[in-house]
Amino acid sequence: MKKRFTRLLSCIYMLLFTVFAVSPAQAQQSEKTMTVEAALNAISKKYNTKFAYEHDVVQGKTTTAASLKAKNLEEALKQVLYPNNLLFLYVSDGNYTIVTRDQTLFSPNRANNPIAATNQDGIYITGRVVDENGKPLPGTSVKGNSSNSVAITDANGRFNLRLENGATLLGFSFIGYQNYSYPVTGSISNLVINMKPSAANQLEEVAVISTGLQKISKERSTGAAELITAEQLGKVQVPNLLYRLESMVPGVKVTINAGDNSFVYGNTRASINGGTRTRGASDYNFMVRGASTLQAESMPLVVVDGAITENDISSINPNDVETVTFLKDAAAASIWGTRAANGVMVITTKSGKIGQAPAISFSITGSVSNHPDLGYLRMMNSAQTIAYEQELVAKNVITAPSAGTPFSTPVADVTDLTFKLRAGTISQTAYNSLIAQYSARDSRAQIEDNLLRPATSQTYNFSVSGGSNASTYFYGASYSKEDPYAVGNSGSRLTVTLNNTFKLFKVATLTTNLKGAFLNYKNNGVSLNSLFNPSSATFMPYNQLIDDNGNRVSYSKRYYSGWVNTLYPSGFLNWGYNALDEIDNASNIQKDNNYSANFNLNVPIVKGLSANAFYNTERSFTTARNFYNENTYYYRDYINGFTPIPTTGRATNSLGLASGGGGIYNTANASTNNYTVRGQLNYDTTLGTDHQINAIAGSEIRQTQQGEGTSTLYGYNMGTGISRPVNFFTPYTTIAGYTSGIGGAANQQDKTRRYLSYYSNAAYTYKSRYTVSASVRYDDYNNFGVDRSFRATPLYSFGGKWDASRESFFKNVNWISNLSLKATYGVNGNISTTVYPFTYVALGSADGATGLPTASIISPANPELRWEKTYVSNLGLDFGFLKNRITGSVDVYRKHGKDLFYSFPISGTYGVTALTRNTSELNGKGVDLSLGGVFHTSDAWDVNGRLTYAYNNNTVIDTRFVPTSSFYASPAYSSLIAGYPTDKILVYRNAGLDATGMTLIYDQNGNKIAPNVNLNSLDALTYAGRRTAPHFGSYTQSVRFKEFTLMAVATYQFGSVFLKPTVAAYPSARTGTTYDLSGDVAKRWQKAGDEAITNVPGVAGTYATISLTRYQQSDINVLKGDYIRLRELSLSYRIPVQHISKSIKGANFAFAARNLGLLWTANKEGIDPDFTSGLNTTTLGLPATVSYNFSLNVNF
Repeated sequence: MKKRFTRLLSCIYMLLFTVFAVSPAQAQQSEKTMTVEAALNAISKKYNTKFAYEHDVVQGKTTTAASLKAKNLEEALKQVLYPNNLLFLYVSDGNYTIVTRDQTLFSPNRANNPIAATNQDGIYITGRVVDENGKPLPGTSVKGNSSNSVAITDANGRFNLRLENGATLLGFSFIGYQNYSYPVTGSISNLVINMKPSAANQLEEVAVISTGLQKISKERSTGAAELITAEQLGKVQVPNLLYRLESMVPGVKVTINAGDNSFVYGNTRASINGGTRTRGASDYNFMVRGASTLQAESMPLVVVDGAITENDISSINPNDVETVTFLKDAAAASIWGTRAANGVMVITTKSGKIGQAPAISFSITGSVSNHPDLGYLRMMNSAQTIAYEQELVAKNVITAPSAGTPFSTPVADVTDLTFKLRAGTISQTAYNSLIAQYSARDSRAQIEDNLLRPATSQTYNFSVSGGSNASTYFYGASYSKEDPYAVGNSGSRLTVTLNNTFKLFKVATLTTNLKGAFLNYKNNGVSLNSLFNPSSATFMPYNQLIDDNGNRVSYSKRYYSGWVNTLYPSGFLNWGYNALDEIDNASNIQKDNNYSANFNLNVPIVKGLSANAFYNTERSFTTARNFYNENTYYYRDYINGFTPIPTTGRATNSLGLASGGGGIYNTANASTNNYTVRGQLNYDTTLGTDHQINAIAGSEIRQTQQGEGTSTLYGYNMGTGISRPVNFFTPYTTIAGYTSGIGGAANQQDKTRRYLSYYSNAAYTYKSRYTVSASVRYDDYNNFGVDRSFRATPLYSFGGKWDASRESFFKNVNWISNLSLKATYGVNGNISTTVYPFTYVALGSADGATGLPTASIISPANPELRWEKTYVSNLGLDFGFLKNRITGSVDVYRKHGKDLFYSFPISGTYGVTALTRNTSELNGKGVDLSLGGVFHTSDAWDVNGRLTYAYNNNTVIDTRFVPTSSFYASPAYSSLIAGYPTDKILVYRNAGLDATGMTLIYDQNGNKIAPNVNLNSLDALTYAGRRTAPHFGSYTQSVRFKEFTLMAVATYQFGSVFLKPTVAAYPSARTGTTYDLSGDVAKRWQKAGDEAITNVPGVAGTYATISLTRYQQSDINVLKGDYIRLRELSLSYRIPVQHISKSIKGANFAFAARNLGLLWTANKEGIDPDFTSGLNTTTLGLPATVSYNFSLNVNF
C-alpha cells in the first residue's frame, strides 16, 4: 500500500507539471500597442467592470494588446497597470479605482497653493484622507455635490479636486468605511479627513485564511478555521500573544493562571525530557476543541510564517503579528499531518506593501496591579492554629522532640512550648504570656509587606514599513520589562522582526523573515508554597520574618532546633532559615536567546503554476546560573548534611568545604537547532468564469535537535572563577554517618527528531457556489517503530461547501446576505516525545554503598510505537443577515481518537512495571458558535457586540480502564475509567462522622461504613461532573461615540465542578510535624458530640488518614464551577490628526482595567473556580488582582 501511495503522489507532481503547462507557441502574444485608457475600456466591457481615475493619471501611457488576453481580470489589470507605475484598488461590486504609485497625483504648484490657482476657475481643494489610525486610505473616492468631478486619493491618501462655484458639500467614500460629508465654503488646502470604519461593511470584506502552506479565501475554505486580525489583537494590550487571544475564538480555551506576568513565568526553563511545552505550564494553558490525547502531546501545533516553531509563544511580539488563524478540524489542519490532532495555530507576521511610503509606528504600554490577597487562602488565624497545636500534643499525635534525640524533625514554636510546659521546663505563667503574644500576631501582614509587591510591566514598541515597486519591508522592535508579585523575580524581553520581499528579475519573489527574541530572568523570589505547604516546615501565622526590634527571625526547617543547637559548638554552620535572607543572597539568573530565519523563493513556471523553495532555521540558547553563596540556606544545609558529627573536637566537612570556602554553583546550558526544508508546487487558476482550481503538492524534511548540559561546581568563588575539585563517583560521609554520592556531575543529554513528509491539497469551486476539497499527507518519524510500517502513516481529509446565498432563488431574499453549508471528514495525527523504539537509559551518580556508577531506564524499548490518529467529522454553517449586520457561524463536530498512548502495567520481569503503548481510544464531540451584531451605526455612534460559545465533551471508551483498589482509596482525581470523561470527578457519598470523629460514607447498598472498611464497587461513588467546563465562551460589547470607544469583555463557563479546598493532611505518625493551616481545620471534630455540628473529621485515630481522604473527596465538598467574569473594560480615545502635528498621521490613547473579577458565580463560598488549589499543591492558586493598563500609539 505504501508503494501505491508513493506512486499516487508522484502522479500528482507530474499532473501539476504537465496538464497545466503551456507551450511556447501558445504563450506568444501580439505586441500591438494601445493606450492604457483604451485597454481599460476594453477590460471594462469584457469583465463588466467600472474604473474610476483622473485623466492625467493615465494620459500618455501605453500597453500592449496582449494584456487583454490574460486569463482573468486580475492578471489583465496587472499587465496593463504595473508597468506604468499604476495600482488598481477594489471598491465594491465590479468597481475599481486606478491610482499611481508616485508620492503625489497632482501639480506641486497647485498643491502648495490651491487658492492661487485662480479662484475664477472654481473651488480648489487639496487634502489627505486617513483611517481611524491615521494611516492613508488610497483609492478613496472624493466628489462634490454640484458636478461630476471626482478625485481618487493616491498611495499616500492625498487628493486634488476642482469643484464648480456653488458647491457646498464634499463627499468621501471608501469600501468598509462610513461615507463622510464635509461642508465647502471656498477653496481649502491641506484638508485632513478621518474616515471611520463601518462595522457592517467591514464584515463584508473577504477574509483570507493562512494554513501556513497556502492562503485561501474564507469563502472557498471547507474547513473549520477562525481568523483573528491585527486590529482585533490590538484591542488588548498585554505583551503575550496568547493572552490577547483569550475569549476571541470559539472552541479555543485559553486558561491564564497567572495575573502578574506574561512571560516571566513561574517556570522559565524548558525540559529536554518533557513534551514540546514545559515552560510556563503552570501559568497558562490553551486547548483547541478539548482533549484529543491521554498521555501524548496536548499542545496545539504553532506555525509562524510557514514554519513550525518549538519556541514558547512568549518569544513572539504581538505587535508584529498580522493575523492568527486557528485550524480546528481535519480539513483545515490535516495538511500538517502528524501534529495536527490538537489543532493548529498559524501566525503570520506583518509585511510592507508595494508602493507604500515609509510608515512609522511607536507605542508605549504600562500596567500596574496590587499583590494578591493572602486572605483568599482561608487559613487559620494564630489563635486557631495554637489551639490546633495544643490538641495535637494533648492527644499524643506528635511525640515530644528532644535535644538529645538526633535527627528529630522540627516542630512549630507553640508545639515546642506546649511540650516544655508538660515537661515542667516552663511555668504556666510564662507559657500563657507567650501564647498571648503569639495569638496577637498575623504573619500574613509581614509576608505581604516584605515578600510581595505590586506587579508592574512596561512595553515599548517601534516599527517601520513600506515598499517600492520591487520590494517591501517591515522592521519591528519591542522591549518589555516585568516585575511580578514576588520580590526578587523580574524579567525583560527584546524582540526584533525583519521581514522583506524582493522581486527578482521581475518574475520571482524572495521573502525573508528574520526574528530574534532575547529574554533575561531573575528568579530570586521566595515561593509562597514553600512557606505554607504542610509537607514541609510550615511558616505559622504567628511566626515572624522580622521581630519587634527589627531583627530578622530564623527558624529550623531540617531538624528540631533544640538538637541543632547542640551541633553549633562543633563548628556546624547556622541551620536557620529566613526568607528575606534568601532573597538578599539569591543569584538565580537565566538568559534565553532565540533566533529564526525563513527564506521563501516563489518562481512562476507558467500561468497559474508556481514553485516554492522554503528553508527555515530556528536556534535557541538558554544559559541558567544559580549560585548559592555561603549565606544561603541551600549551601548551609548541603554542607551540614555532608559533615559527620564528631565524637570530640571540631567537625570536618567530607567535601573539604567550610566557611569561606566558596559557594555551590549550578549551571545549565540548553540549546535547540531546528530546520525545515520544503519544496512545493502551487496551482491557482480560473477556467472561464465558472471553474476555480487551487492545489498544492510538496515534500518537507524537518529536524529538531535538543541538547542540555548541567553541572555543579563546589567551593566556587565568583571573583576568581575557581572551584574545589570533588569526585562525583566517590561516596562521602553524611551527618548521619552513612555514605552517599553527591549530585551535580557533568551531564549532557541530546535528542534528535527527524520528519519526512509528502503532502498535497486541492480545492475546486464551481460557479463560486460549490466547493470540494481533499488533502493527503504522508509522514515518517525516526523515533517510532523499528519497522517503517509503524513509523510512516498516511493522513487525509475530504470536504465540501455549498454557498447557498449565491443561488438564483436567493436573489430576492434581501435579508439573507450570506448562507453557506460545509462538511468535512478526515484524520489527524499526534506524537509523544517521551517514548522511543529503543531503550532509553540515563546514567546516575555513584551508589552510596558500593561507590559504583548507577543507571536507570527512563523509557523501555517498544519497537511497535506508531502515530496516534484522531478521526474528525465537522458540519458547519456560516451566515449573515440584514446586509451582514448579523453574522455568525456554527460548527458541530465529532472526534474519535485511536492508537492513543497510555502506560499500562506489564510484568516486572522485563525490568520495568509499565510500558507505554498505542492501545487506547477516546471519543469527543462538541459545538462551536460565534454570533456578531451591528446594533447601530452612524457618523457619531457605533454599537457592536460579539458572542462566542463552545461545548466540548469526551468519553474514555477503552474497557481496560477499570477501577483498582488504589482508585477506590482516592477516586476523585485518580486514573481513567471507561465510560467517563478524562477529567471526571467521582466522589464518596458522605454519611457524617461517627462518635470518634471518623468519616462515614455510604456503600453501594446504602449502608454506612467506617474507614477500616474498603470499597469495591463504582455504585458506591457519585459522578459529580467534570473539572473542565463543557460550556464556555465570551461576550464582547463595543460602543463608539465620536472619537471615544468603550469596550467590555466578559467570559463565562458552565457545567464544571470542583472540590472545595479543605484540610489537606493531618500528621500521620507520632513523629510527623506537618501542619495544615486550612481554615477548615478549625472546624474539626474534637470531642464526642461534635459530630452533630461538623463534618470535618478529628485528628487522632488509627484510620485518621483514610478518614480525612474520604471527607476531602466526598459529595459535600463538591461545588459548581459556573461563573461569569468581567475580564476587561477599556476606554480609548482617537486623537484627531488635525489637532496634532502634521508629521503625525494618527494617535490613540487607551486605558483599560483587566481581571476585574467575578460578576456571578454559582458557588456561595466566595471561591473563584479558576483558582481552587489548596495549600498542599505545588502552586498556590491566588486570583489575579485588578490590573490597570494604559497605552499610547502614534503613527507617523
